[in-house]
Amino acid sequence: MDPYSSWTGARRSPWWGTWAIVRTGLNLILRRWIFWVLIGLGLLNFLFNFAFIYLKATIDVQNKTLGDFLNNYQVTGNGRAYADFMFAQASITALLLAFAGSMLIGGDYRQGGVVYYLSRRIERRHYVAGKLLLIASVVTIITTLPTLILFCEFGFLTSSFDYFLDHPRILAGILGYGAVLAVVQSLLLFAIAAWVPRTVPLVMTWLGMFVLVQALAEALRSINDNRTWLLLSIWGDMQRLGRWCFGTLDAAKTPTAEQCAAALTALCAACLVLILARVRAVEVVK
Repeated sequence: MDPYSSWTGARRSPWWGTWAIVRTGLNLILRRWIFWVLIGLGLLNFLFNFAFIYLKATIDVQNKTLGDFLNNYQVTGNGRAYADFMFAQASITALLLAFAGSMLIGGDYRQGGVVYYLSRRIERRHYVAGKLLLIASVVTIITTLPTLILFCEFGFLTSSFDYFLDHPRILAGILGYGAVLAVVQSLLLFAIAAWVPRTVPLVMTWLGMFVLVQALAEALRSINDNRTWLLLSIWGDMQRLGRWCFGTLDAAKTPTAEQCAAALTALCAACLVLILARVRAVEVVK
């Protein structure tokens, strides 16, 4: 009797493999205590703003004047406050990704994980999509999701649901800013980790892209007295584009939202080219 039999069931699409990559990557992150520390920092910021919104909504019902005074502080239902909260959460996310990149991406190149993935029933595009979705999921969970909860909380604590109808730009801003953070950081981290897979060089390169490049942009702006040099700052470009999504960006100042979008688009395109070149270089025999 032949001990082997052919598979007669229905085969799933290889795109299901991308969700397996996302699920496995999230499990790896949740098993490390250092990531829980960083997630806890983001949670503390979220809980503080959650409590502040509840306090502000309660005072606003009882004393409108005092409620208007509190609008000058923290997350109080306006676009600028939500943008500031997402920027603070994005800073924590950048620290988390600095250490997670070596494990989620770099480890695949150091330990042969890419060969393992590509020897399955998935192709290179499925692997790339899965890793990008994984990084974007981490960014979304820490930045966009808490902001949506705060937005819903503020709307439910008002005297009516008119807050949701009167502020559609805020909801669009949350989703837009979240998309900018997720897309740019996922492509940038993948590109860096694919070419610099070891932990220490990766962390230094990742933080250098945000800290050192931003310092260089500020120095060039001061020397040349030209704000166009600020386009070199990836962090600043994302922040300005996020404020534009909320409608709080000063259009009279340079760089404009269009310039920031063009700079980030060029950066993402370059990262995608580097990613594809690195993945295509892996030889797999199936």
